[in-house]
Amino acid sequence: MSKADQQAKWVQIQRKTFTKWCNSHLRRRFAQAVEPIEAIENDLEDGIRLYKLINALYDQPMPKKYNKTPKMRPHRLDNCVMAVKMIEDAGVKLNFFRPDHLVDHDMKMILGMVWAVILDYQIKGISVEELSAKEGLLLWCQKKTEGYKNVKVDNFHMSFQDGLAFCALIHRHRPDLLDFDSLSKDNPRENLELAFSVAEEKLNIPRLLDAEDLVDVPRPDERSVMTYVSEYFHCFASQNQQEVAGRRIAKVVKLTQANDAMKAEYIDKATALAEWVRTKTAALNERAFDNTLDGVKSKMGEFQSYKKTEKPEKTLEKLACEQTFNNLTMKLRASNRPEFSPPDGTSLSELNTAWAALEQAEKERGAALSAELLRQEKLEQLANRFFNKSKVFQQWAEGKKALLDHQEGESFSSVGQVAARTQMLDAFDAEVAAGQARLDTIKSIGGDLTGDNFRESDKVSAKVAELDALYGSIGSQSSDRRGVLGREKENQEKQEELRKEFARQAKEFDRWLKDEAGDARDFTTFGDSLEDVTAYEATLSGNEQRIASESEQKAAAVGEVDAALKALGVTYNMYTNLTVEDLQSRRDTLSKLLEERRAAYGKELERQQAMEAKRKEFAEAASGFVEYLAGKKGEINAVEGEPQEKIAAVKSIHDEADGDARLAAVNKLDGEMREMGIVYNQHTKLSYPALEARWNSHKTFVANFLDNLEQDVQLQQRAADNAKEWEKQEQQENMRIEFAKRSAALNQWLQGANEELSEPVRAKSVEQVKEQQATLDGFKGELPAKAADRDSLNEYSKELVAAGITENPLAELTIDEINTRFGEVEAGVAERDAALAAEAERQAANDALRKEFADKAEAVNGTMDSTLEQLKTADGEPEDQLKALDGLQLDRAGVDEVCAVGERLAAAGVHDNQYTTHTAESITAKYNGLEQSVSEKRKALNAAISARTHGEVPEEQLQEIQECFEKFDKDQKGGLAKHEFKACLSALGEDVSDTALEQLWSQRANADSLIDANQFTDFMIGRLQDQDSEQQIVDSFKMIAGDRDFVTENDLRLVFRDEAELKYMLENMPKKEGVEGGYDYVAYTKDMFSR
Repeated sequence: MSKADQQAKWVQIQRKTFTKWCNSHLRRRFAQAVEPIEAIENDLEDGIRLYKLINALYDQPMPKKYNKTPKMRPHRLDNCVMAVKMIEDAGVKLNFFRPDHLVDHDMKMILGMVWAVILDYQIKGISVEELSAKEGLLLWCQKKTEGYKNVKVDNFHMSFQDGLAFCALIHRHRPDLLDFDSLSKDNPRENLELAFSVAEEKLNIPRLLDAEDLVDVPRPDERSVMTYVSEYFHCFASQNQQEVAGRRIAKVVKLTQANDAMKAEYIDKATALAEWVRTKTAALNERAFDNTLDGVKSKMGEFQSYKKTEKPEKTLEKLACEQTFNNLTMKLRASNRPEFSPPDGTSLSELNTAWAALEQAEKERGAALSAELLRQEKLEQLANRFFNKSKVFQQWAEGKKALLDHQEGESFSSVGQVAARTQMLDAFDAEVAAGQARLDTIKSIGGDLTGDNFRESDKVSAKVAELDALYGSIGSQSSDRRGVLGREKENQEKQEELRKEFARQAKEFDRWLKDEAGDARDFTTFGDSLEDVTAYEATLSGNEQRIASESEQKAAAVGEVDAALKALGVTYNMYTNLTVEDLQSRRDTLSKLLEERRAAYGKELERQQAMEAKRKEFAEAASGFVEYLAGKKGEINAVEGEPQEKIAAVKSIHDEADGDARLAAVNKLDGEMREMGIVYNQHTKLSYPALEARWNSHKTFVANFLDNLEQDVQLQQRAADNAKEWEKQEQQENMRIEFAKRSAALNQWLQGANEELSEPVRAKSVEQVKEQQATLDGFKGELPAKAADRDSLNEYSKELVAAGITENPLAELTIDEINTRFGEVEAGVAERDAALAAEAERQAANDALRKEFADKAEAVNGTMDSTLEQLKTADGEPEDQLKALDGLQLDRAGVDEVCAVGERLAAAGVHDNQYTTHTAESITAKYNGLEQSVSEKRKALNAAISARTHGEVPEEQLQEIQECFEKFDKDQKGGLAKHEFKACLSALGEDVSDTALEQLWSQRANADSLIDANQFTDFMIGRLQDQDSEQQIVDSFKMIAGDRDFVTENDLRLVFRDEAELKYMLENMPKKEGVEGGYDYVAYTKDMFSR
């Protein structure tokens, strides 16, 4: 392409670029109210659109009078004259441009005029002189594209031809808009199209160029490129300043937001914690226990769970609250913000006061639960004792009652037996009376239970009433038995009298019967003659009547006594062996003898009527024989002494051979009479048969007499045997009674012993074990004496066996049962002794563990409190605080030791500790909270240091400032002239208006009308450094608002892309009064710095 063609091409590119530039500014100001420029060389001929362009660019007022519809050249020329004047009044140097150039459509001059406007408005702002402006813009491009691959900006034509420089400028400022690493130098058209599209659509930079304007020419038009690049500069320079302003605002907003969040977090946490403390304190102060051991154990478990789980968690929350407050206080102090005043009830002091009240309530709750647990355990032990003693007492009482029941209806046979039973009843009543103390003990325990509101008080009261009634029934029944025995004594005494009376009458009746029987056996008294025998009839009949009458009277008298005895149930009479049956038998014998005598009398009467013979000799001999018999009978009847003695005497008197000889002599005489034919003897009534009968009768008399004596001997022996048996039975009864008394006394002691020994060994302390041991030692002191009683009872039991006693209904226990129970007591003593020793050792070990835990826990807690206090009171520079924080020593080993002892306590089943309120969990939680507090404090301090560091200008940015200063200090004088100062600022991305430049220059230029390196550096640091001051934030808002005293949502959206951040500001920034859609950033800033 020839030079002329190239020049023509540049003109066309400039024409198109400048036209687009003008239209973009017209649209910004007038929107659709002005027709766009189509051909820049023609559409400016009437001057009207040029008026509006200059008005849009420089805010110059349009001429008051101009021809709005010029038709003729003079009219257009007049308008163009005013237009050129407007341009010159705006300070634009047009050099040789004249109004007629517009009217005559002089393309070259019109493009020159537009370039002059562009240079002044768009590029002059970068520097005072074109060269400096070009250098400043070029330097800015170089710095912004530095480091990008295949990008090297040396000029405004070839360096931009492949489009990568445009893309690099966009990516440097907005990396989110394109992926630079995906671009290639070999695709210039695509690169340019991408840059132009993104700039237009995302950055609101007008599309002044097209891709072909750079690609389809050997050398792009420099002015067109500069014009378009300047749009990037102004966009990004403004964006940079807005970003700095936005960053400063965002920093303060974020700080305020973070502070507000921390305040809200603290308030939420503190409010929740305060509410929990209030609720929990109220709950801990509640004392509505359900009055059961299981219930209080459950409450104790909940309390332990609270101390192990809930309380440690809330301790962490409290520490977190304190740390949040301390960090907030540090942040507010570091950013010169006012101190934070939490709402009522949520300040640290109020929380600490409430927490102290909570811990006091916790302490009181623990004490109340321990007291209730102790009360319930005491009640449980009392209840066990009560029911155990009640059971044993009831068994004892029922045994006593059963004994009385067993004795009901008992039959008695003697006064002595009644007396023995009365003695037993006396002993029984004494034992029952002794049982009153046991019942009183049970009642006392029951009273303690009901008085202390035992959960089963109704059951206890019922049992006391039951036992009281049972005991009372025993007393009543015993009293009834005493009445029975009293009446039975009277009965037995009456029976005794009747026995004696019966024995007396029976004896007399028996003697009378014997005597009458003896007389009835005598058949020789009928007479020796018929007259005598006949006369004897009256005597015999009278005798029979007498005997019958007396026998009946005596039998009736004896029968009456016998009936009285039988009516009283008497079946045995130790005073006689005779019975009514015996006497009746003897009466029957007497009656038989009388009948036999009556028969003998009849025979004798017949014989006397038939006989008469030799009589005198025979009569004398017969009379002598009769006298002999009468003498012998008299001697026999006169015998005295015991039956055995009488038997011996009778046998010595009775000589049967002598009698036989005497009778034989009589028999010889009788034979002689018969030989003589004497059949009747008037000299004697006796005959041989009669004498023989008398001899036989005498022998019968003797035999009967001896037989009676033998019977008396037997009766006497039977009486002796009966007396011996009675004595034996009485002795056995007495032995049974004695055994029953002694075994009852020992059994009563054994029952009491079992009551004591059966109670389980339960203790919470060494002192309680000692109390139980003292009770056992007192009991052990009684054991030897009771063992002697047992041994004595065993010996006595052997005597019972030797006496033939194998059963004893009077005794509640057998000797074997006593020995078994005594053995159980001895074993129980040994077992309880060992159990108490083991329990004492366990309690001593537990107490030592409690003290060890308390000592370690208190020491560790004290250290942690000291550390927490250091954290709370830490002050000074963040670096000094951080150094002090690094010097803090956290005693993890001490916490581990506390936890180890806590595990040993738990393994030992110990859940209470009177020496401390701390638990392993609370210590661990506090330590974890302390660690967290230290960590949070460290983070906060590092954040404070980081925030302060980030508020300063980084080293690399300082270096860039110095390099830029040296670049524009062309004469090496060590200072910048005004235009160099402006160019240097532009190169650093600072877009400063002429008015601002003049103000800065008057404030900072030295006497040589220069700004030296230090002054420039200080100025830039002031521009770049975040001061976190209210004025800087107001200025930042003012810059975003375009120097207005209000800001709109659109203004903010151009700077703040974070929706949450933007939403927060809009929600918290007050509306500007009188400005629709406006927000009062001054009031908002003041509010942020006031809290």
